[in-house]
Formats: sequence, structure tokens, C-alpha cells
Amino acid sequence: MMDRRYTKRMDRYWGKMKKYAVNSIANLDPSGWFDYWHCHIDWQGKGDKKPENREASIMLGYEILNMVEDFKLNVRGPIQSWWFIHENSYEDAVYLHSPNENKSPFPYDFEGVDWGKTNNDFLIKLVDQNRFKIGTMINEYGTTYVVASNA
Repeated sequence: MMDRRYTKRMDRYWGKMKKYAVNSIANLDPSGWFDYWHCHIDWQGKGDKKPENREASIMLGYEILNMVEDFKLNVRGPIQSWWFIHENSYEDAVYLHSPNENKSPFPYDFEGVDWGKTNNDFLIKLVDQNRFKIGTMINEYGTTYVVASNA
């Protein structure tokens, strides 16, 4: 059980991270292009300190992914979104990607992702699998979970 003061501090921290994400998404131009635009979930890596923090970080990541999905409704043209959940929470991020002037490959191909394979029960319970698919890949960050739109 977490100390109440610690819980209040963490609630403030996650509120600050959510506000950052909301502001970042609000400042996006739906008529623009996206070259692996991303929003980190946990700038200070506090999600790694306790299991409860990691769950809070993952819940916030899913909330941000849903915000990005709502943003995509205003975008004309092809656009992708996905969420990487890494072993270290400060690396977790939600991405937007579209054809772009930098000519980075579109669509992102998710090379190495094993879709439908995950052992993260918390993620499986949290994510609406009618809307999103979940996969796993091994990369320079260790095991990375990937959540991407089914569409």
C-alpha cells in the first residue's frame, strides 16, 4: 500500500504528464504531415519505481493513444498511430506518422512485431482489442509492446 503523500505526488505527476500530452495534441495541425511525431508518457521514468506507477503510466499511455485516435478523425489523408511500451517507462511514446516532406517511409511497417503475442495481462485487459491490435517485438530497448489501430 502506498503512502497517501506519495500517492498525491504521483497523481500530480501523472496529471502534469496528461496536461503536457493534451497541449501537445491540441497544438497539432490536422492539415500538416507527421514524421514519426511522438509524445512521451513518462518524462522522468517514474513508472519504473513501483508496479502501481507502471500501471498508471500504461493507463495514461492508453488514454493518450485514444486522444490521438480522436485527433486523427480531423486529418484528411492517410495517417498511422501507435503506442510503444518499452521496458523503461521513460521510453514509452504514442506516435503519429503520415506521408511527409522528409520522405521517411510510409506506412511504418512494424518490422519484427509479432502481432497477437503478448504476456502483459494488464495491457490485454486495458486495451479494446476491437479497436486495437497488440504485438511484441525485441529490439534495442528489450521487449517492446506495440499497440496499433486495427484500421
